[in-house]
Amino acid sequence: MWWRSAVALSLLLAALPAGPARADDACAADAAKVCAGIPAGEGRVYYCLRSNWSRLSEGCQKTLDWSRQVSQEVALDCQADAFSWCQGVPAGRGRLFACLASHRADLSSTCRDAMSRVDAFVAACSADASRLCAGIPKGEGAVLACLVSQPDKLSPGCRAIFWP
Repeated sequence: MWWRSAVALSLLLAALPAGPARADDACAADAAKVCAGIPAGEGRVYYCLRSNWSRLSEGCQKTLDWSRQVSQEVALDCQADAFSWCQGVPAGRGRLFACLASHRADLSSTCRDAMSRVDAFVAACSADASRLCAGIPKGEGAVLACLVSQPDKLSPGCRAIFWP
């Protein structure tokens, strides 16, 4: 299923869900305890949390699981459209997203809604993702988890995406 992974890789930078209960309550304490001394940026805190899974609180584990689930839901919202409109478009470098965007009028309402969430997320959080999560491979909600695990470092606009 090349198109499922391709959609996931292209769209995972982007979901606009109702955020987890409060990531600062869920992962900030774990990051301070388990990842003390790890400087923020380039995904270091995210990777530290993921690599210390068994030491994380249940709340932080739920936040990280939530980010993965949200990412998969966004990918699922557009997988049929990617198959219909973008077969043969190689994944990576935003090519699949660009293909879907070029067919926006033809997309299912579910995929159009997902694309709108992507647009809102990118507008509000792309600078934060570049600053705090550079180096994190896109996919499986890694960027989302990276962002929500550092709520005190998010810009007000990006924070409002997760906790309106």
